[in-house]
Amino acid sequence: MKQIRQPNVELNGIEYLLLAIQSDPGKSQRHYLRRLYMYQHGCPSYNNGGTNNGYFTSKSYRNVVWYDASSQHSVKYGCWLSVNSMYGSYTGNSYAGYPRHTYRSNCSQMHLTPAGWIRANEARKIIGLEPIRANYIEA
Repeated sequence: MKQIRQPNVELNGIEYLLLAIQSDPGKSQRHYLRRLYMYQHGCPSYNNGGTNNGYFTSKSYRNVVWYDASSQHSVKYGCWLSVNSMYGSYTGNSYAGYPRHTYRSNCSQMHLTPAGWIRANEARKIIGLEPIRANYIEA
C-alpha cells in the first residue's frame, strides 16, 4: 500500500477523534477508530478498528465530549449487573433480583456535545484550520 502524506503537526488520539466526528458525524465508533488507526500507523487496522475503544467507554469522554445518538435498542446482551436493573426494570431473568441482560443499539451514531465541539475547534486551530461554528454554540 502506498504511504499517505503525513501532516507536519501530530494530533493526539482524542484530538483526532474530535475532528473526525466533527467532520463526519453520525458514524459508528468503529468507523472513527479505523480512521484513528490509519492516522497513527499509516496502514489499515488489522483487527478492523478494535483498538483504542477505551476512548468511547471512558467516563471522561463519553457524554462529556461526544454522545451516542442512536435510538435503536434492539440487541440483547448478557451482563452481570445491567443498566436496566439500576432503573427498576425487571424482566424475569434475574440473579438475586437483578436482570442479567440489557439492550443496546445495533450501531452507534456518534455526535459531539457543545464541549466537544469547542475542543474540536481548538484542535482545528492547532493544525491551522479555521474553527467551525455550530448551531447550538453561542459565540
